[in-house]
Amino acid sequence: MGYSARGLCELIRARIAFGRLEAKAIPLRNRQSLAGSATEPAIAEAALARISYVLPRLSDRLPWRSDCLVQAIAAQNWLSAMGAASEIQIGVENPKGGQFGAHAWLVHDGMVVTGGDIAKYEVILADSRMRGDSGDETVDRGAG
Repeated sequence: MGYSARGLCELIRARIAFGRLEAKAIPLRNRQSLAGSATEPAIAEAALARISYVLPRLSDRLPWRSDCLVQAIAAQNWLSAMGAASEIQIGVENPKGGQFGAHAWLVHDGMVVTGGDIAKYEVILADSRMRGDSGDETVDRGAG
């Protein structure tokens, strides 16, 4: 299956999951992703870059809202199907004189897969921060 077709399927699944998702379920999704990848295969950086590229572009063309959290869920489902662990992280920004903003992104093996440039966000939800991992290398080639 091509990346666009697979991306569309994952975005549909993610949108359905998003409709039922409670914020407290995100750490559970992350733990399930980690548990389901005991023998994690290496995911080529080119494959991660294609996933990063295709999801936001498809999202822009869908008739329903598929913003950052939906894209992160879609990418997490996709990577889980490949046997790879990933983590949805959530951060906030509150620039002086600006509006408060929240953002979600997906991290795999220390690389940002979806969510774009996350430098301006302070992480408020990330299991890896509790374990002492760092996830600040960016692979994302699209906007989130």
